[in-house]
Amino acid sequence: MEKTTKKYVEYLYPGLLMAETNSVEIGHSDPTKVELKKHAIGFRFYEKDFIDTDGEQFEGKIHNRTNWFYIGKRLTFEEVQSRFGNMPRYETLISNMECNHISSVCMTEYGNFMPMEEGDVTLEEYVAEHNKEANAFKMFQALKQHVGERVFYQGWWYGTAQEETDVLRNVNFFTNVEIGCYGIPFIGYGSAILSIRLEETGEELYSNPYIEYGYDRRDPEKIEEARRKMFGDKIVDKQRDRRIKAETIRKQEKERADLEAKKKKYTIMRDGLAFVKKEDAEEWMQCVDCNTNDAYSCCIVETALLCLRKLQEGATCEEVEKIYIEMGLTGYMAGAASSMIAHFSVRGIEFRQYWNKKFGITEEEKGVVNPAVLVLSSKNK
Repeated sequence: MEKTTKKYVEYLYPGLLMAETNSVEIGHSDPTKVELKKHAIGFRFYEKDFIDTDGEQFEGKIHNRTNWFYIGKRLTFEEVQSRFGNMPRYETLISNMECNHISSVCMTEYGNFMPMEEGDVTLEEYVAEHNKEANAFKMFQALKQHVGERVFYQGWWYGTAQEETDVLRNVNFFTNVEIGCYGIPFIGYGSAILSIRLEETGEELYSNPYIEYGYDRRDPEKIEEARRKMFGDKIVDKQRDRRIKAETIRKQEKERADLEAKKKKYTIMRDGLAFVKKEDAEEWMQCVDCNTNDAYSCCIVETALLCLRKLQEGATCEEVEKIYIEMGLTGYMAGAASSMIAHFSVRGIEFRQYWNKKFGITEEEKGVVNPAVLVLSSKNK
């Protein structure tokens, strides 16, 4: 016994008393690839199973039938009334729509009016819905024409509603806009744009009806899900592929850098013994052992070692601090390196006092300032 499933497209044609249909086997279910037959006013897809047993074939029931894809223009009840309300020949149509609660019909190119049930769409609507990338591209083009003008932006930032009026500086298609001093993602990590309007006229240049209230998406897949609704699959697949590729490269580079850091462990241990206080030699060995297992921590330790050497050679604290810039240290890394120098160097107290003074800390303070930690205070006027 062998079971096969075949796909069909069922065409809809106008008839004398009622619509007629005709089915043709097809190898796909893509509405945009269906051959539009002459006089056809719509089509839909379905599947049918066939079972071959002992040379006989049994035909199963139709299943997976889709809604109709009509070839024409959707008109609501209000639109039909407005356009044809004064024409006697359309009285029956309007009456039927009103009595049967038909909210919209498709007016075909042959003059037929087909009632549209929930789920039915016109082919024009389907193409527009599934050509989101092109629609978004048009919005970005229109938006870019107003660079240099003042705009009113509305959106979400980590679940908090945002409104801002400033100059539109730049438009990076499918990525972000630059308004005032900020780069704002169209749909990004914790942040999304609802709309952008011209301040002077109120003309809407960009809008995203798919952004939920309190947007605060941070998971990459959830963010991509939101982007697909607005930009379509094609552009988001490209963005996803670039993201995955970049993440893979970063991971490989980090693994390589971490391995190189581990290789430096014993060299840093050994070289540092010549510059640290003798009573702290064992602690130095333990500190290096714990902080040379990844490239980030190893960079801090390497910087501290270079500074210890310079201080012992007689360099000034200002000269030693320049090493931080050469090594590309962040504020947190600089604070961590300064703590190591203050603790292990025979000139540690001198360096600590120099470093803390830069941040307005008195000599009485025993700790070492980490410039990455900011404490904000307010003064009563």
